Amino acid sequence: MATATGSRRLPGSRPAPGVVRFHLDHLRDPIGHFDLTDVDRTLRESVACADEGYSAVTLAKYPDLRVVLISMRAGARIEESKAEARLSLQAVRGRAVLRLPEGPIELSAQQLITLERGMLHDLEAVTDCALLLTLAWPANGEVRPRA
Repeated sequence: MATATGSRRLPGSRPAPGVVRFHLDHLRDPIGHFDLTDVDRTLRESVACADEGYSAVTLAKYPDLRVVLISMRAGARIEESKAEARLSLQAVRGRAVLRLPEGPIELSAQQLITLERGMLHDLEAVTDCALLLTLAWPANGEVRPRA
């Protein structure tokens, strides 16, 4: 079960899987294991979520992969951006709207959207929600699928 803690670990010791630390020490661990419900609860209780309407924590960070949990209050908006990575956005809880030049897509709990890299988009929470954002970059140049 993931919990937020500010505790420091001893050199060479390993924390219990899923323990989230706001100083992001978990990013050095070779295995990540998270209870998204607990991490979301911690994010919702954060000052950033109260002030800005959303809060996020990076769960995994590698040169070719990033996984971020975002907790948003109803009406909160993340302004237009363009990722230079392919991405997926999965609603874990609640509903959000992903706005694209092609039109809006509503995303409800347990639904997933994928985007090719370089696509302009912004995000708005329709209800309080939690979203799992995954960004992926080619490790060594463009990877092409076999025919």
